[in-house]
Amino acid sequence: MRRPADRIEPAERAGHGAGRLSTKALMATFALLLAVTTVTVGCSSQSSAGPPPETSQSPASPRAATPVEGLVGRWERVVRCQELVRELSKAGLGPLAPYAWVGQTSSTGQSSFAPGSPKPTRAHPCTGALAREHSHFFDQSGQFGSLDWLGGQVDNGPYHVINNNAVRIGAPPAEVTFHYRILHGNTLLLTPVLTKAMLRQALADPQKFSAAGWAVSVAYAGYTWKRVPCQSRC
Repeated sequence: MRRPADRIEPAERAGHGAGRLSTKALMATFALLLAVTTVTVGCSSQSSAGPPPETSQSPASPRAATPVEGLVGRWERVVRCQELVRELSKAGLGPLAPYAWVGQTSSTGQSSFAPGSPKPTRAHPCTGALAREHSHFFDQSGQFGSLDWLGGQVDNGPYHVINNNAVRIGAPPAEVTFHYRILHGNTLLLTPVLTKAMLRQALADPQKFSAAGWAVSVAYAGYTWKRVPCQSRC
C-alpha cells in the first residue's frame, strides 16, 4: 500500500574505611615481603635454563554490529495479494482487503492486476492479482524507502532504531513502530505494532489510506525478507 545514557555512580574514595598499621605491623609486613621476593627470584633463576613455552593468542573477536548497522541495507521478497489479505485479516483489518492490492501500483501508476481483471470484492479480493517483486531499504542517513518491481521508489520517510528489536518508520500520520529480527545476517522479519486507535481509524473508512493498513503492507509479518545488493539505495 502506497502512502499519499545510563547513569554512572561516582567511584568510591580510595582507602575509605581502612585502619592505620602500627610500626611493628609494618616491619613484620616488610620482612614477609622480602622473604617472598627471595623465593620468587630463586624460582625465576631455576626456570631460566630453558626458553619460555610459547603461548597461543586467540584472534580478536569481531566487533558486534549495532542495531542500525544490522538493519541498514536493502531487503526484498516477491509479494502476493493473498498474503496481504491474510495478514490484514489476522490484524483485524479484513474490511480493507478489497482495496489492499489496488494500492500496489508502480511508481508510474502501473496496476498489479492483469488487464481485464474484475473489480476486487471482499469475497474475491485477489482475482487477476499479479505477484510483484518488492523491496525496502534503510540507508545510513536514517531514510527508509520502498521500491516497486520496476525499481521505482513508491515510499519514503525517516526511520529511527529504538533498540535491537524495534524500529520506528515514517512520520505522522503514518509513524509506526515495528518489531524486527535479523536472522543469519541476511533474513529480516518485520511485525507492526498496531494500536487500538490505529485499527479504529483504519476501519472507519477502509478505502482511505491508514497507518495500520500501510504498516501491514510494509511488514508482511508472517513472511521473511532477504538481503540483496543495495544498488546505490543504502
